[in-house]
Amino acid sequence: MYIDLSTLLIFFFSSAFVVQLFYFLFFFLRLSFHKNNIKEQNTAPISVIIAARNESENLKKFLPSVLDQEYSNFEVIVVNDRSWDNTEEILKSFQESYSHLKIVTLADLGKDNFSKKFAITLGIKAAAHEQLVFTDADCCVPSKKWLQAIAVNNLDGKEISLGAGPYLKQKGILNAIIRFDAAAIAIQYLSFAKAKFPYMGVGRNLSYKKSIYNSLQGFKSHYHIPSGDDDLFINQAANSKNTKIILSENSITFSIAENSLKNWIKQKTRHLQTSTLYTFKTKLLLILYPFTLFAFYISIPFVSSPYLNIILLGLLLRTLLQLFIFFKPLKIMGCKELIIFTPLLELILLFTYPILHLIKKTNKL
Repeated sequence: MYIDLSTLLIFFFSSAFVVQLFYFLFFFLRLSFHKNNIKEQNTAPISVIIAARNESENLKKFLPSVLDQEYSNFEVIVVNDRSWDNTEEILKSFQESYSHLKIVTLADLGKDNFSKKFAITLGIKAAAHEQLVFTDADCCVPSKKWLQAIAVNNLDGKEISLGAGPYLKQKGILNAIIRFDAAAIAIQYLSFAKAKFPYMGVGRNLSYKKSIYNSLQGFKSHYHIPSGDDDLFINQAANSKNTKIILSENSITFSIAENSLKNWIKQKTRHLQTSTLYTFKTKLLLILYPFTLFAFYISIPFVSSPYLNIILLGLLLRTLLQLFIFFKPLKIMGCKELIIFTPLLELILLFTYPILHLIKKTNKL
């Protein structure tokens, strides 16, 4: 039986379209209707942990937004991770005004074989409380109710709480791409967790109990990998019953995006190194979406005119569905002006990620 090329292409297009619809309707749509069901206010004491290496300028700008949280009982632990700038002086000056600031100093012994995981481990050991919250030194916390929103607590039986950590808006196309990339990743891991498939979180906005950290012996299973203190740990610790997501204006932290393409590529390739250690199910779900999206777009130019109306209808439907579903989470993450450019930015990233994976394998940077 002879099957012409156009028929074969329309089959691939239709199959990819169906898979894309599945991701939108089964996963991503959940965020559009997500509500943070907090029936009672959390009153349990909290330890906030921040690892900082040569972050004196960021600490001056952003640490007060963490220290000034409206919460009755919390401590902020900043681990001075072998800094050679004036981080120590900045922290001590803050400590004069904030009695709940605790400083842990990791001395610089001339060795660079310690990763951020070691600093975080020291911070957790120094933590006085069971409920732990993590963010970074370059993170700005706009809401004084962030700690109340993001912290895991004893009220709902959850052990892990996942938040979003988008980037601050700055000028330029690169900033728009970086911000959309971070927001799209957040939409993916939050919606997956909402659908009972948690697989990662970001250290910029994350909370879990010390007991689950101790039960897994911390980062022992992946300590040899420099990164992964957030996503690899969550990939190992999270399950359908112990994880919740938080997405609201009060729960967001903002970070400063890289301002050069080279630095962003280095950052992305470093992050991509950990994805190879995800579970097979996670890797399959993560690969299937961009693969079918690529098949969706690549088949369009080659389909002959008899099927053109079907192609255009499918493209229009997917675009409208994506704009509708992404509107709320992008708005919450401070990216509302990027909503109209969502299809274009997604297309740019679709062809950028294979290059990033290639760079990661060849270690050119």
